[in-house]
Amino acid sequence: MIKRFRRYQTVLSVIWVLLLFFGAFSYAMFQGGFVSWFIFDSFLLLFVYILVIVFYPLRDIQITRTLAKQEIFAHERLEVSLQIKRRLPIPLFYVVIEDQQLANGLKKTESHHAKKLFSLGFRLSATLHYTIEALPRGHYQFHTLSVRTGDMFGFIQKQNTVAVSGEVVVYPQRLIFPAWRPQAVSDEGMGHLQKSFEQDLTSVAGIRDYAPGDRLSWLDWKATARANQLMTKEFERPLDHDVLIVLDCFHPKQVDDGYLFEKAVSLVATLMDDVLRTSMKLQFMSIARHITFINEEAGDFQRWRILNHLAAVEQESQVGTPVKLSTAFQKLSQKVMFVFVTTSISDDLLLQFKELISWGLAIECFLVSSEYSLQDNQSRQNVLRSMGIVTHVITESQDIVFEQAGDPLAIY
Repeated sequence: MIKRFRRYQTVLSVIWVLLLFFGAFSYAMFQGGFVSWFIFDSFLLLFVYILVIVFYPLRDIQITRTLAKQEIFAHERLEVSLQIKRRLPIPLFYVVIEDQQLANGLKKTESHHAKKLFSLGFRLSATLHYTIEALPRGHYQFHTLSVRTGDMFGFIQKQNTVAVSGEVVVYPQRLIFPAWRPQAVSDEGMGHLQKSFEQDLTSVAGIRDYAPGDRLSWLDWKATARANQLMTKEFERPLDHDVLIVLDCFHPKQVDDGYLFEKAVSLVATLMDDVLRTSMKLQFMSIARHITFINEEAGDFQRWRILNHLAAVEQESQVGTPVKLSTAFQKLSQKVMFVFVTTSISDDLLLQFKELISWGLAIECFLVSSEYSLQDNQSRQNVLRSMGIVTHVITESQDIVFEQAGDPLAIY
């Protein structure tokens, strides 16, 4: 019933205005006098304006959406501008523009839409600005805008939907903690040295501008004095020192804590940046029903590919036979540092770690756990440490602090 009324709302409103018009005209004809004709003439102006609004095509209003950034990090603000243009200078007392809810590829339920009310008047163009606060991780699609206008008394209301597409990628939030450095792999392959990997300060390949995260020992003071700005040495990459960061996308049965997985994804993005600040070669893998492996040449393109994957990755329930890590790692060098990020440790995972260690792979494990599950995982953590696996436990409310922290310039 309501839908039918909305469908014929404009027609019913026009009929109502016509009845008022003929009522005012009849009153003026039969009553006569200055007052009655003054009322009729006043209503005549309103009646003409209402007819103009009825026949004014809303498709004359063209809207363009401009995003301040196409790529942002989670919980950053997104600035949006709407440019409104039209050809007919019909006075519009009010215009309501509503930007519809964003469609997130991760099917999150957060509602993000904006509604703006303004008076366009006789203007042929206008610009509106609004801000979307704290978008969570994901790929977002803008689809449509709705435009609504009418007369000042509300007799006529018209609405039109405008297709204005747009897209923004929200990368995982980066965590703030002392810079982490992967353990250096020993020459024998198995295990790792009990010290952080450092640059070979004797193999200088060039200099570049200082970037946040560079260590104090990397600065070239002579070049800094000549350029009057901080300059950093670039070093050659040591051979056979690669880091493979693996994200476990499975969650335990009957447990689906999305917050822990979001923190694990953010942790992977942060560890990736830390590795890229060194001269080691980075490889990335996410383990789910479909294994994704990214092994590009180090640089901005590799970082962009990994971040795009992290923006879209989802946590999955493990059904059927567990994924065999040994199958995925058969072609890896024995001098690869294997960094594993997970939200749970199962008995099957412990057996697979044991097999990888027998191959000579060095493993470092990051467990993102809740306070409730921490006691259940305590025995498995002890097993990891007994196998020589460096294990870091991060709880949902705990600040992340590593034993091997970098110098102050490496904190960002």
